[in-house]
Amino acid sequence: MEQTEDQSAALEFLARRDSYDPAPESEPAHLATHGSHVFLVGDRAYKLKRAVSFPYMDYGTLERRKRFTEAELELNRRTAPDLYLGIRRLTRAADGGLAFDGEGETIEYVLEMRRFAEETLLDRMAESGTLTPALIERAAERIRAFHESAESLSLDRAPGAGSAGLRTVLEENFEEFKAQPHYFAPEDVAAYTRDVWSAFERVAPLLDRRVAEGQAKHCHGDLHLRNICLIDGEPTLFDGIEFNPLFACIDVLYDLAYFLSDLINRGRADLANLAFNRYFVDGGFEGLACLPLFISTRSAVRAKIMVSSAEVQDETSARAELLTQSRLSFAAAAEQIADVSPRLIGIGGFSGSGKSTLARALAARLRPAPGAVHLRSDIIRKQLFGYPPTTPLPPEAYRPDISAQVYALMLERAGTALKAGYPAIMDAVNDRPADREAMELLAASLGVRFDGFWLDLPPEIMANRIARRQEDASDATESVMLDQVAHGHGPLGSWAEIDASGSPDSAQDAVFALLPTGH
Repeated sequence: MEQTEDQSAALEFLARRDSYDPAPESEPAHLATHGSHVFLVGDRAYKLKRAVSFPYMDYGTLERRKRFTEAELELNRRTAPDLYLGIRRLTRAADGGLAFDGEGETIEYVLEMRRFAEETLLDRMAESGTLTPALIERAAERIRAFHESAESLSLDRAPGAGSAGLRTVLEENFEEFKAQPHYFAPEDVAAYTRDVWSAFERVAPLLDRRVAEGQAKHCHGDLHLRNICLIDGEPTLFDGIEFNPLFACIDVLYDLAYFLSDLINRGRADLANLAFNRYFVDGGFEGLACLPLFISTRSAVRAKIMVSSAEVQDETSARAELLTQSRLSFAAAAEQIADVSPRLIGIGGFSGSGKSTLARALAARLRPAPGAVHLRSDIIRKQLFGYPPTTPLPPEAYRPDISAQVYALMLERAGTALKAGYPAIMDAVNDRPADREAMELLAASLGVRFDGFWLDLPPEIMANRIARRQEDASDATESVMLDQVAHGHGPLGSWAEIDASGSPDSAQDAVFALLPTGH
């Protein structure tokens, strides 16, 4: 790191209570990173870019700090308009004293932000165990909305996108791994390098095609849990990268991959799969083939960062923990890039049998990361009518012709996911033999394995489960379930019957006992 200019006067000014109007009750808290100084003052935060020059980030002159502070404000207001308030000038008066927005010469530019509580950061919530499925799904919705609204970029404006952009990242990773054999075993690096380039060659045309299709955008670029907080109860993306287009002007799925890999590396594969399925709730699976490589690359980058962080630690235990995290991240990166054959799984059962609970659990445990595409008929039916998932549909939405549309759309989406290399789970009542046969025919036509599971349990248990439902996508009542039972399901053929009368865990164990290894 090269310190290019003396900022001591600005730092001394920002560290004093009397510099602010009104003055805070206590002295400002000062947080320093490699790229900025942040002063926490009452309900505000003031961010000053450090006068430093790195190969990847250059704030070395006042003009550059001004330009990047303005860019940070503009870009982050896309996702956090209530958090990014404006830019304040630090000016020098004739007597040499400093002030905010005075008449004299501007010596620095400071970003003024709304302050938020540290415990509202999603990484803190993950550590404390307060990160809920509903919150993660809402965060995924916010990420998707941000990606959809962002401007598409041509390749010359998106150096981090396409095959050339990802190749740059991969080559840098491998150079750093090879330069640190005491942290990354050469034989492991060689195996990982081989697998990554094999995957890269398979998806390189897709990466370039996605740029042409408008999927290269100025994204967040640093979308891990620490850069998402709750503002007025809503997950809010902040601190997106403005200083280097190689990091931020990328494929939207590479942006999403950081969020997913962070959850996975924190041991929350279940939440990563929920986020994944919420992001793709409307389909659009054509780009999925590049997602395992994106996720693996994000995990590999994390492995490097953990080593860099460990090397500057004075405390032995902290250093050891970071190195452990690095090893785990590298191992995850290697596992995430492994070639896996896709598969189709059908889950059937009358309403209240626990189909969706089982499907969610299975989806999170299948490979590649972050797991299977979970296609739930209840959700797709609501989409056809433009209804939110938990809003009840009118009776006409359950006409046979509508149900046929639902199943056809499920099959179409499953086929797209399978062609992209991802497993798919079709979660529906599936009580008609023709629907079950259609799934098996789809799998056979694509040359993938099919497994069907029918959940069997007494009607009284299903009725009890239906009565306990809250905020669920299913509109089924006990009466609907009893009609299904009276109608029956016909010959099950190759579908395995699973006793689902016990706990959800027991049903999951029974299903996994029937699945071949390697999931």
